[in-house]
Amino acid sequence: MNELTITQLQDNIWNFTEHAPGTAVDAYLVIGSQRAVMIDALQEVTGLYAKARELTDLPLDLILTHGHFDHAGASTQEFADAGCKIYMAMADYPVLTGYSGRSFPKDIFTDLADGQTFDLGGRVLETIMVPGHTPGSALLLDRAAGVACSGDSFGSGPIWLQLPDSLSLSKYQENLERAIAKLKELPELLLLTGHRNQSPEPLHMDYLCDLLAAVRGVRDGSLSGETKEMEMHGISFPFAIVSHGKMLGLFYSPEKIEG
Repeated sequence: MNELTITQLQDNIWNFTEHAPGTAVDAYLVIGSQRAVMIDALQEVTGLYAKARELTDLPLDLILTHGHFDHAGASTQEFADAGCKIYMAMADYPVLTGYSGRSFPKDIFTDLADGQTFDLGGRVLETIMVPGHTPGSALLLDRAAGVACSGDSFGSGPIWLQLPDSLSLSKYQENLERAIAKLKELPELLLLTGHRNQSPEPLHMDYLCDLLAAVRGVRDGSLSGETKEMEMHGISFPFAIVSHGKMLGLFYSPEKIEG
């Protein structure tokens, strides 16, 4: 079993880190005065629901930022069995049950929509959909606190947009620009990403600007990487990598730049 550490980041925001092989993965427990939400369910760690219950006895929901196996992990079923409502963009259900190998019943999920809000009591989380890494990638923004739990929507220093279920760079750019327009009033915004260990420093709005510049650079030809091959879960596909500023690695498919 992978090691789990729990760290308090801010008042009523807790970081759950699974030290998985390859890269650590992060989930977050956000607690209000009336309700609480767990954002993501890690990878292979079990007992996540019980650990959350050690920190709060308030009504608890689970929100999945996307359907990849390292974020919609083994503990997802624990929340369902406990009667928690589980939110995930249903565009990602094929991702969850496809090549990543998870097999959860569809009826345990409630669709997650852009602009949806979660009033926890004294703290409101706003959903911003950013399809790209997956078709249903989302982040949860606490506008008052200037914090966003972003999963893999913006990456964590590097970002993977080369996967079979990732959108083209052109479509991702549209969604990224729309998200940045909603976030630009928060220049000190802190991103609580899905893999915090991948960046040597905390990530803010300047990182998002570097990400957007990298995407634009690949599309206009000013940035390009050498094409390589990657295999995952028995699937082989091409990818290339570029970097720009704090964007340490934009992984993209040379075959899915436009469209």
